[in-house]
Amino acid sequence: MRLLNQVLVTSLFCVTFLFANIAHAHLMVAQHGTLNFVDNHVFIVLSLPMSAFPNIDDDQNAKVSITEFNAHKKQITRAVKQHVYLSDQQYKFTIEGLLLNPELAHDETSAIEQITITGRYTLPNGQANTKFNVKLFGHNQQHTLYQITATDKKQKLTHQFALSPRSPFNLVFE
Repeated sequence: MRLLNQVLVTSLFCVTFLFANIAHAHLMVAQHGTLNFVDNHVFIVLSLPMSAFPNIDDDQNAKVSITEFNAHKKQITRAVKQHVYLSDQQYKFTIEGLLLNPELAHDETSAIEQITITGRYTLPNGQANTKFNVKLFGHNQQHTLYQITATDKKQKLTHQFALSPRSPFNLVFE
């Protein structure tokens, strides 16, 4: 089972990396995400607006270039690990195997508009009373709402919910 999980994670990351870098296609609709529960792991794909990360636009031209993104990759990674997490009544679970995929704007090929993150969480006690938390929101109105779909195929559960600055967390399955 452990080998199967490692193969699944590795495959997901390889496909994500190849698809994003070769085709420049969007992996996820802007401000949307999925949480896929498989045994005690949760696999995430989430699109975050670049404007949710302050102090990345070094030349202050209101556009984040790939050079600026790469220069601040550690800062972005820290912010995602701190502000995109699962929690229960006792613990905060941070993302493992985080990959950041910059998404280019449709109208400006050199500007990064979104970052699609992929990774997984490990929950030692299953998904009971698990909350999904996001505390990274963009500056304009269209970047302040996330639509999330959570699934657990084994238990035949699906739940859709929204997160906003006023409501930055939600029970994954109610």
